[in-house]
Amino acid sequence: VDPVITPCDHVFCTACISQALNQNNICPIDRRPCTHGQLKRLEGLSLRVWSGIQVKCAGHDDGCAWRGSIADYTAHTQNCIVSRASAGDSVTINSLVEQLDTANAEIANLQNQLAQAKGMEQALCLQLNNSIASMTAQIEILQQSLIGRPDVPKLFTGHYNFNRWNVVTLSQLISRYLENKPGEIDCNRIYNCVRSCYTDLEKGYGDNPQHYYVDVRMLLTTCLASNWFSNNQRRSIQQWYNDHFSG
Repeated sequence: VDPVITPCDHVFCTACISQALNQNNICPIDRRPCTHGQLKRLEGLSLRVWSGIQVKCAGHDDGCAWRGSIADYTAHTQNCIVSRASAGDSVTINSLVEQLDTANAEIANLQNQLAQAKGMEQALCLQLNNSIASMTAQIEILQQSLIGRPDVPKLFTGHYNFNRWNVVTLSQLISRYLENKPGEIDCNRIYNCVRSCYTDLEKGYGDNPQHYYVDVRMLLTTCLASNWFSNNQRRSIQQWYNDHFSG
């Protein structure tokens, strides 16, 4: 609804008065002369008065309960399914029902996928926990076997030069002090060494040591069984394990 006013102060919507003037250049109400060029848009007080007029939706008889300012009428009809259908729009009740059924089917499918994903996540967590428990038991056995042995080699010399060529030594160092890391060892620098070893596995270098896949798996499992690392570091290590060794 786009209101305009004639020289004789009568208000019409633009479409209606334009159609009338195309037939005769006179005002449809008082028959006074009027042309397209004499039409003016409402402004000021007249516009405020016009905007305050209350109207119903064109689809009121078909079930739309909207009632509001005439100034809001156009915006409403552009979004009102009832009025669009009443005016001959291609939207019909049947098509809306079909769209609703399709949406409900998609929602049900997504819910099913979510349930399956949660089930897989739980299974992976269980598998990982079992692997950690098994590896922890093996580590404890190794630790017990080291007690009282004077010939145990020194694994940490103050240098953090652990890499893919001595990843087993790094695993042995962490497993030896699984829950009682010596104070002189910087766990953040050890974490960087672990990350470097994992990155070499991930890049798949052709000259990686023999059995490197198994050695890195043992390293990550040992790290997860220890208390050396922060929560964020543990989450990263667990993600690496999941990416390469779960499934």
